[in-house]
Amino acid sequence: MAAKPRQLNQDELLRLKWLLGGVTALVSVWTVFFLDIEALGLVAVVSAAIGAVLVWPGLSARIPALAWKLAVPAIIVALAVDAYFSPDTLPVLIRLSLLLVLYRALAYRRKREDLQLLVLGLFLIVVAGVLTVAVEFAFLLLLFTACALGFLFVINLVDASGSGAVRTAEAETAWTRIGWRRFFARLREVADWRMLAFASALFVAVVAMSGLLFLIIPRFELASGFFLDRYITRKSRSGFTDTVRFGDVTELVKDDSIAMRVDLTDTSGLRDDPYWRLVVLDEYTPEGFKVSTGLKNELLNSERVVQNLSGRAFGRRVEEVGGIWTFYVEPGVSRYLPLPGSFGFLRLRDNTPLQRSSAHRIVALRTEPMTMTAFQLERVETGPQVMDAQLPELLRADRGNPAAAETRTRADPRLLLRGPEGEPSRAVLRRVLAEITGGEKLSAAAFAQRATDWLRARHAYALSVRIPPGTGDDIVRWLDSNEPGFCEYFAAGFVVLAREAGHPARVVAGFQGGSLNAFENYYMVKNSNAHAWAEIHDGLSHWLRVDPTPGGGAAAALQTQAGEQQALDGSWSARMDSLRVLWYRRIVNFDSRQQVQMIEQVKTFTAGSGAALRVWADELARTVKAWIKRPWDFGRLLRLALIGVSAVALAWLAGRLALLGWRRWRHRGHVAGYDPVRLAAGRQLARLRGLAGGRRPENGEWRMENGERTGDGSVVSRQFLGEREDSLEQVREDLRRLRYGRRETWPEPRAVFKRARAARRAARRS
Repeated sequence: MAAKPRQLNQDELLRLKWLLGGVTALVSVWTVFFLDIEALGLVAVVSAAIGAVLVWPGLSARIPALAWKLAVPAIIVALAVDAYFSPDTLPVLIRLSLLLVLYRALAYRRKREDLQLLVLGLFLIVVAGVLTVAVEFAFLLLLFTACALGFLFVINLVDASGSGAVRTAEAETAWTRIGWRRFFARLREVADWRMLAFASALFVAVVAMSGLLFLIIPRFELASGFFLDRYITRKSRSGFTDTVRFGDVTELVKDDSIAMRVDLTDTSGLRDDPYWRLVVLDEYTPEGFKVSTGLKNELLNSERVVQNLSGRAFGRRVEEVGGIWTFYVEPGVSRYLPLPGSFGFLRLRDNTPLQRSSAHRIVALRTEPMTMTAFQLERVETGPQVMDAQLPELLRADRGNPAAAETRTRADPRLLLRGPEGEPSRAVLRRVLAEITGGEKLSAAAFAQRATDWLRARHAYALSVRIPPGTGDDIVRWLDSNEPGFCEYFAAGFVVLAREAGHPARVVAGFQGGSLNAFENYYMVKNSNAHAWAEIHDGLSHWLRVDPTPGGGAAAALQTQAGEQQALDGSWSARMDSLRVLWYRRIVNFDSRQQVQMIEQVKTFTAGSGAALRVWADELARTVKAWIKRPWDFGRLLRLALIGVSAVALAWLAGRLALLGWRRWRHRGHVAGYDPVRLAAGRQLARLRGLAGGRRPENGEWRMENGERTGDGSVVSRQFLGEREDSLEQVREDLRRLRYGRRETWPEPRAVFKRARAARRAARRS
């Protein structure tokens, strides 16, 4: 039988090139999912089209020639329209790249077009790498690298194998008619698995070495260096804006996407679920609550470009928990930083424009970031109070001297006492307050307790709410009804009641709770943990946190309804999510101390290992010398000989086992090739190769009979006496039967091997 070719022909190489090019294009297109760009629909269309022609290459030939001629003008028109209507540059370029990748991936390509496709995919990879730190992107990057290297290799093979060959138009597309089953069978047939394993091991080693260098070498923020984030529109996706309007959201949907992860160095001191404070809504309008203009101006006037920010004064006795809190906030959450309580120190990765209001305990960035936001807090206290001793003095000053507002440096404190206007709404609030207080003058803490009890008794928690029809303020109509509500309604209802009772109050929005990961010490906070609560001033020096929502928040209510409340999250999704935190820990660099510490650890480990190895070698040398200098006797020599023989026997046994394992691995899937009798016959045939034919003894007995003698008396003709005479050729025939023949045709193997050894010895003697 003619041996099958051990390499792919021209058509099979073209099919392989088409496959690698399509997969490379798909991987580069999928990186757009990590960018906050309105192109997900286009990505889906492009992926579907490329996947279709990847599976059925003949589809490209069915596209009319007119469509190919109009494709480039259509892309130019789409670029012009997109640039005209889009205010940002980078999304336009990315959508253009997607269209160009689609055009190049659908068309039959030569070497120049293949390289163009590779460059377009590389552009998408670079942009996504600059603007994202997602761990999924790291896997896509490795996959793109492997596919691109294979793609380039096959491009060169096709170019080398097809050089100088003249092919007809029909032959140029003959590769599209090769079936996938036949194609993969040919790939398996010609594949050199040892070479593929070596290349894979080399690729893994390069990736591991690059990762090690990545861990050691200090890093910088690429997005800040290239300013690409300025060319993407910033949009909030979580609802944490400067305004909360009643009636805009009538139904809550559980959103399990991750909002942020908070890495803690010590979780032993945590007792209750934290409240992650984001933004304070201090001004009431008939439509809802919002951040007042005065608070916005206060934040704007406080803006400073800093990397480190001091919080409360050092020296105060506080109950610190958590150690160092490291926050990894996903893009699109808010420009306000989530704070679990008061802090002594805040650290950013680099110098950043930062805004702050101490009285409201707000820290905000200038703009909402499009990449993951990371910062650290130290000396954190998660108490339910916010210090603000200046508020009572400001309220008294405003009442006595209205002109004092011109010199005030913080938001108007009188807004914290303003509620719904209009006599009908005020009358409803007074009636409700009479039910709550019974006409008593209550302190802020006592009022908070009674108002919370009244709200929870009158209104239930629900994911779907309805404001009763009628006139007046929406929140007042809801308070006066028995309609259920969610956290914004409970918080807003409490605030308007507290203000009507004369207590300064405000709405606070953020997150509540989260799940502790069972594999790494960090909180995983989802968008379903979004929550709103209230704060009321005690009239002295503190804001008191009040959460009137039944169950303590939207997330808790959702989890209670679903039966998912648990202390630690040990699911597979939590296990996979812990990999993202490990990734974040290494790519986020707050200062160079981590890199210096790691380098010192590596140096210490290397130096310590070398010193320990030298000490061990010196100790071993001294032990050997002392052992040799000891007196020698017969018993010691006997023991040494036994040890030597045992060591040789163990070494021989280990070698045989290693050889056996190697043969098993080498002949895996081929039982006949691994048969020990066949292998031994093959070795005997190899040893007999090159020996001349002739008669050989079977048992070594020779006798002179009718011998002819030469002049010196030697016998020149000898005859072997035995039951049978075997020639060397007969021995070879028996060995071939053992090596290649069917088992039922075998002669007795031991006898054949014995004759082969005897024939080989006789041949050497002759």
